Amino acid sequence: QAYTRFWEGCTSTQRMRANWFQACSSLISFCKSSKAREEDKWEFQHCAIRLFSMLHALALMEIEDNQEGEQLALDYPLIDVDSIDEVSLCTLKETHCKVELVFQWLQQLAMENIEKQVISAPPPIISRAFQELTNGMIQFHDALRISTTPFPFPYAQSCDWILLLHAFVAPIVMCQWVSIPWLACIFTFLQVFMLWCLNYIAVELQNPFGNDANDLDGVGMQREMNNQLLLLLLPSTRRTPQLDVEAIHRKLSPEGGRHSTQIHRASSFNSVWSSIAAKSQNSDLADPSSLDPEVLDPEPA
Repeated sequence: QAYTRFWEGCTSTQRMRANWFQACSSLISFCKSSKAREEDKWEFQHCAIRLFSMLHALALMEIEDNQEGEQLALDYPLIDVDSIDEVSLCTLKETHCKVELVFQWLQQLAMENIEKQVISAPPPIISRAFQELTNGMIQFHDALRISTTPFPFPYAQSCDWILLLHAFVAPIVMCQWVSIPWLACIFTFLQVFMLWCLNYIAVELQNPFGNDANDLDGVGMQREMNNQLLLLLLPSTRRTPQLDVEAIHRKLSPEGGRHSTQIHRASSFNSVWSSIAAKSQNSDLADPSSLDPEVLDPEPA
């Protein structure tokens, strides 16, 4: 049961992050065909990624299991949270439902920008982004259930008392089976030791949201979420890949035509990237303007 709880907690947090990133990615992509002002689109996109970064960090804070009472997730890195207005930040500080508040802010932000036509997409497609946002909240509450609901106290105490009883009874029973004293001691120790090890492993794994070495890396998860959100704002990300028609025509042989096997030959990322790097290096060497002026015309000694 402890192993099952551990993997359910891991699965819920990963799905939560995936759902929220998918929702943010969809909302930002809906701005691509919008006819609204660039300033409005820019403001919506930057506000959205900041709120999603805050949402993820606050969710990790809620499911955090810290027996010392400190909420370490409040020190997790965020995407430029200083840019959010002070009134909203003070409201967020005072409320006890921080995740739900930011969740509501995101829905309101999306609806306001739908009205402004910053988000431009058919309603059934836009509803998919809201669905992903809601699915992330469902996964959050699944993880919260594991974090806040411990093993039943009678169940845990019964296991401890049974282990203690076994530790007292095992030497007596082993003496009846083994006539050599030192061999009986070894067998008794192995039985008791293995059962207590399994018990402590279960205690360690039952809640993966603490700050121990075997728990989930909350800081790493938050940084990865921030990097994924920042990726959505890069100009290279907003650029849609295009097909290099000239490269395809160069591969077409006169005999094979469009069915030439050269088009369908396998290639890897490393081979393609190495070829691009070689072409870029050759073009830099062939272009004198790309070289250092001091190398082309060194000063006399």
